Order: sequence, then C-alpha cells, then structure tokens
Amino acid sequence: MPSSLSSASKTALVLQGGGARGAYQVGVLKAIAEITNCRRSPFQIVCGASVGAINAAPLAAASSDFQCGMRELETLWRSLRCSSVYDTRTLPLVATALRWAWTLLFGHFGVGAPCSFLNNAPLGALLEREFDQRDISRAISAGTLHALCITASSYDEGKAVTFVTGHDDITNWARARRRGVRTEIGPDHLLASSSLPFVFAPVRIDGEFYGDGSLRLTAPLSPAIRTGADRVLVIAARDNIADEPQMPKQTKSPSIGEMAGHALDIMFNDNLDADHERMSRVNQTLSLLPEERRRQTPLRVIDTVMLSPSKDLRRIAGRYAGEMPFAIRLLMRTLGSWGSDGRLISYLLFESSYISALIDLGYADTMEKENDVRDFLLK
Repeated sequence: MPSSLSSASKTALVLQGGGARGAYQVGVLKAIAEITNCRRSPFQIVCGASVGAINAAPLAAASSDFQCGMRELETLWRSLRCSSVYDTRTLPLVATALRWAWTLLFGHFGVGAPCSFLNNAPLGALLEREFDQRDISRAISAGTLHALCITASSYDEGKAVTFVTGHDDITNWARARRRGVRTEIGPDHLLASSSLPFVFAPVRIDGEFYGDGSLRLTAPLSPAIRTGADRVLVIAARDNIADEPQMPKQTKSPSIGEMAGHALDIMFNDNLDADHERMSRVNQTLSLLPEERRRQTPLRVIDTVMLSPSKDLRRIAGRYAGEMPFAIRLLMRTLGSWGSDGRLISYLLFESSYISALIDLGYADTMEKENDVRDFLLK
C-alpha cells in the first residue's frame, strides 16, 4: 500500500443527497475536470450519502483518470429516465396502493403493509451493472485514492454508519449516533445509502436494515475529516437565495406530498449547512489562538469551499414536471404534490430535460467561480 498519499495533504470531495438534484453535482464536477485539466483526480478522499454516494463511487473508481470518469458519469446521467431509477409502470403502483388499502382494512389479520411507495429495483440493477469494487481497490493500490466513504442510516442501530474502503491507516471510529467501519463497498451499500425513507424500501446488509445516508448524518463533513482531509470541497443541492417574502397564509393544511418535500429538504440540506457553518466557526476560533495553544488541541484548520446552485431548483423542476411518467404524475396528484412548490418533484424527476438543465446549471455556476476553484484545488 503506497505510503506517500497517507502522509501528504489531502483534499476531500463531499457529495450530499438530493435525489435527481444529484445532476447538479455532475455539472459542477464536469467544470472542475475542465478547470483542473489533470488526468489524476484532485480529490484523494471522496465521501457520499444518498445520491451523493452514487456519484462518489464512480469518481473514486476513476481517480487515476478523472477526465474519463467524468465523461462517463455525465453520459450516464444524461441517459437516465425515471424508469432507470424506479418502477414507473401503472399496474405495480396501483397494486401497491391497493395493498396499502388492504392493510388498513385487514391488517389485524396479519396482512403486512408495503415498505415503500416506489420500487427502486431498476436502480439496483443499474448499480450492479455500472459499479465494480475492483476499480476502487486498484485506485487505492495505485495511490490515487486515499478513501471512499459511503454513509447509510441503520434502522436497527438508529445511527449513521459510514462504510469506508481506503488506506491501511484508516481505522474504525465511533461518535454520538454515528460510526465508521472499514469494509469492501459494493452496490448494496450504494443502494442502501440512496434508499429514501417511505419512497424506497430499506436494504439489508450483513443482517441489518439500512436506508438513506442523509437521514441520520448530522455531521456530513465528519467522514472526510476522520479519514484525513485537510481541505474539503462540498457540493450542495439547494440554493442560498434568501427566501421570498411570505405569501398570505394558507387556508388549508399542507398535503402529505408537500410535507414529504419539506422533510427531504431538511434531511438533505439543513445538516450540511449547519455542519459547514460549524466548521467555519472552528476555523475562525483556531485562527485566533497562538501557535502554542493550537498544538494543545486536537482540532485543526480545515479549508473548505461550498458550491451551491444559483437558481431555485424547484422552479426548474416545475418547468419539466409534465415529462414525468403518467403513473408518477398520478401518484404526485394523489399525494398533493402536483401543482405545489415542486419541492418533492425536484427530487424524483429523473427525466432528461430536467437532468440536462441541472448539469448545465452546475457547470455554468462553477465556471463563474473558475479562479477560486482553481486556487483552492491546485494551490
């Protein structure tokens, strides 16, 4: 195992969840590949949760040829449809709805309720086809990758579990409601990390059930720091535009779909924003300490940059919502999401026009910050 990478300064990439909004991450990374213009990846540590895990794994595997890896990832995303991720056929969705109703009426007879609204078997098949764990091992052996961290939420433990494949000097860790464990990451870990609660069924790994990695991950930057990062580049899935003045209060209660959209927004974004703010405060505090006092604390300054959308992705989703398959549009109407603010739809709309719009937005936003990105990654 190469030792030079273990002792050298390391830059981490952190990719959080966001469902279809993960396409924005692809656009950002496409621009980074163009800005750095290096064959070797600028990221020695790659961390992902939820859809961020699905993007993180191929990037880590392509650490020795970042340019090629990014081209392949962009091609894959632009070819996606909703049916590539979950079953969009009308009959299975109706069967699930009938099972929910049957359980409500006859559950006391031992009829089990469905685990989810949608079946993500197509995504599982895609991950089995596209992901090869041997590519990760080769990147680590070649010294171009220090660690790949994939986080999932354990329903059995009630903790965020970060699965790590990486350099020999990385050890397991345990903190409040989260832990890290070395293992060989496979397609099941990626599927588990991206299994949205209620939307997709939990995934069983080594006898435990896991769901979306963002569900319990209160400190999204922690895996990168735990595995040795000195610098962290974060790609967010929500804009930082100030909220518009409140409209007149609604006269009716929010629908299930609207509440689900808010829940996903909180799960994917709020913890990331809070953790990034916490890191900035720690860095500022450390900068005020004399060097002698700094050496007395285990804390260290971590340079960080967060890139986020310049536009409201809900509005972009609203323009392309009509491209969703008929059965999914019907489900959105049933849940009360159709015609609302587009929050839930923005996470589930895996159709090409929307995906391409997000990739193009991510690319344009990053190219506008070209000098800052270049200075951060190549200094």
